[in-house]
Amino acid sequence: MSTAELRYANQFEIIRSEEKDRYLISQLSQQLDELYTKLFGLNNFHIYQPYLHRLSELLYYLTTTLSNRQTIGEEYVCLIQYDPITKRIPSLMRRLFMIFFRIFGDLISKYFLTTFLIRPIAEDFFHPKLSLQTIELITRFIITSIERTHKISFYLTGYYYNISKILTRIRYLIYSRSTSESIEIQSNMNKTIKLLSLCLCIQHIIETYTSLKQVALSISQHRNQLNLIAEEEKEKEKKIVSEDITSSTDYVRCPLCYELAISNVALVPECGHVFCWQCIHTWVAENQTCPLCKTNTTQSRIVHLINY
Repeated sequence: MSTAELRYANQFEIIRSEEKDRYLISQLSQQLDELYTKLFGLNNFHIYQPYLHRLSELLYYLTTTLSNRQTIGEEYVCLIQYDPITKRIPSLMRRLFMIFFRIFGDLISKYFLTTFLIRPIAEDFFHPKLSLQTIELITRFIITSIERTHKISFYLTGYYYNISKILTRIRYLIYSRSTSESIEIQSNMNKTIKLLSLCLCIQHIIETYTSLKQVALSISQHRNQLNLIAEEEKEKEKKIVSEDITSSTDYVRCPLCYELAISNVALVPECGHVFCWQCIHTWVAENQTCPLCKTNTTQSRIVHLINY
């Protein structure tokens, strides 16, 4: 004895539908790739390939979901999109938003996370010049963590397979007949789903720990690079200051030995010329004149300048 009923689709039925759609989108994407290479060659193909894949998704859902038709996967499993709020098929605008978020949601979330969350936190706690590689790593970690958490939630509840369906509140209905055999199968499936959810939780914890280590390592390396740059800038400033000091004391460079006479300066009072104390004493002992202007002087007349 069996009874027909219209019920919410379970996890495995939704996954079968999604896998079928994903396969067809990949086939369409390959055809677009071949068309692009035939028209434009392989130049810059690696740049435009991700956009071609998004274009294939957009074309697929425009010709199915937005045209008020089932996708191939939904038709394969006999799924019907359902709006629990209005209790009818989702409106055109709701389906349009669902397609938009499904295809471009990662780009939008990446932009908002980077602009309004990661950069302000970096300016407050890390460094305003946080490297683009580190920002990309943090953004990918946050987005990946949200996706993994949502996947675990889907396997536990069976509500929404894709985050875009959470935002638009679109679920799946399926028409089926309940028998004692189907009830037993459903019970076994529930046990399998619980085991799978546990495995996903363990995987999520391990991958989160690994990703956090990578983020911490990237931030540490970036800080070390900034410290090295700061030290190099300080060394340059010290060098500039020392060069300025040197240039400002050129007038006390000894004309005899061509060394700076900073702490041991001697003055010939008759003419005012400055020399090293040792150099001028040695010269005057032999010549009794100033080495520059030949003005007569003696060793006793030489003045030792302190703190010149």
